[in-house]
Amino acid sequence: MPAYLKTALWLGIVVALFMIFPALFVIALLILLWWLISNLTEHGPKWIWWQRDLLFLWLGRFRLFGKLPWVSGIMRRVQAEEKHRKEEARRKKAEADAREQAERDRAQKEHDVLVKRPIPPDIKRDMRAFLDGSFVGDDRSPLAYVGYRVGKTRGLVSRERQRRLDVCFRIEIPTDLDAKYQKWGGPATYQRFQSIDKHLKMLADMRSGRSNQKFAVADWEEDRAWFLGEFRDLAGLLQRHPPLRYW
Repeated sequence: MPAYLKTALWLGIVVALFMIFPALFVIALLILLWWLISNLTEHGPKWIWWQRDLLFLWLGRFRLFGKLPWVSGIMRRVQAEEKHRKEEARRKKAEADAREQAERDRAQKEHDVLVKRPIPPDIKRDMRAFLDGSFVGDDRSPLAYVGYRVGKTRGLVSRERQRRLDVCFRIEIPTDLDAKYQKWGGPATYQRFQSIDKHLKMLADMRSGRSNQKFAVADWEEDRAWFLGEFRDLAGLLQRHPPLRYW
């Protein structure tokens, strides 16, 4: 069926419905009024010209309409503007895709560089000692695995503790550890970042009310603040673009 006949048929059906059910006409007018007001509020007066151009593009499907002398010039302008809009949309999409790919490549590169960074010899010794069974304590966590210790008696200085947090963020979790630590995520991932952050917070919160633990709590809070400042931006990047190895 030709397009103009389809249009005439639908118009006839709509008019017939309105004549049979006058209330539908009132409802349709209210919906139309709401639609006009909401679009004008959101887009401003230029929205009217957009709708006019869309109307001309739709009417351009009818040959007789396109042949009208006062219409042909407007049709050429509208079609040229529509072509320009589509080209602009394609250009912006290509630029957005390029930025997305560049950010994905940067995330993968920073992840790979971090994971491949060598582990300092003294921390390696602590890791071997932990696996050999020389660790003393209740918290057999990934932090204990890299030799992380806090507190006044056996605790390490800030720099040494933070070196171990750095290593814990970028190594594999040994299978010897409890199953709950196997869910800490892969090396240098957003999940690992969150796991270390939550673990440090949990340790500080659990002992915050004990006067004999105030030095340990201060160390955990200091180290958590350092860890967040050191890796938050990278973690956000890895959250948006998880490294390929750990998808």
